[in-house]
Amino acid sequence: MKTLSFLVALSAAACATEPTADDESPIDTQSVPDPDGKSDDARACGESSCAPRLCGYDCTQAGEQCTQTCAPAAGRDKAFVRATIGSVTVDSRDTPYSPVWDLDNVLIYGCDHWDFSSQTKDGLEIEIEQLRHSSFVVNPNDPTRHDHKLVVYVAPFTGPGSYRAEGLYAANERSTRFFARDACDVDVAASDDGGIHGTFSCRIPAGDGAAGAIDLAGEFGCPIDAMDPVFTRWTP
Repeated sequence: MKTLSFLVALSAAACATEPTADDESPIDTQSVPDPDGKSDDARACGESSCAPRLCGYDCTQAGEQCTQTCAPAAGRDKAFVRATIGSVTVDSRDTPYSPVWDLDNVLIYGCDHWDFSSQTKDGLEIEIEQLRHSSFVVNPNDPTRHDHKLVVYVAPFTGPGSYRAEGLYAANERSTRFFARDACDVDVAASDDGGIHGTFSCRIPAGDGAAGAIDLAGEFGCPIDAMDPVFTRWTP
């Protein structure tokens, strides 16, 4: 749940994962937790009001942009992403749900709804990353370290339907980065709880002119109040 102005600020501060020419792609930024979620005070959320932790997006109307709204009940613990890369499967449900505001030893997963400031376009980011350490200042002596970083990004996103999407995958910070703007098939459907769920499959070529490609596939589910990624405690 971000605006383009916030995206620009993050891009300047975050450690880039892959350069992009499209400023409306978040695939080169590191998501961060929303500190507003720590307050219980009710505030405006679309046409209603609720605690920030319940404020999210209804993305269930096909052909339309998502609408900010309050979730009827907390559902972030039900968000998940599962990805199979070759013989390896990474499933967020294998890590106990223990939300924490940290950038060291956290599992980041779920959906990220990008609400651009022009209000003419939405984006949907599906991600999972085992983050061991995040460095917001580019420092060769203190680099960002991660395992199994996967990002699938759809834009424009207009609710349930089939899309082609950007894809990025790296097994860790030292391994080959696989990246392409047109690499993934994504199918999105509405969930009974008002959220969304779906599947993705990708064939992503190696970046930086390297040879080869990687195949991966998976599924995801994101309730209304989980349209920004979950940060949960993780042990490497």
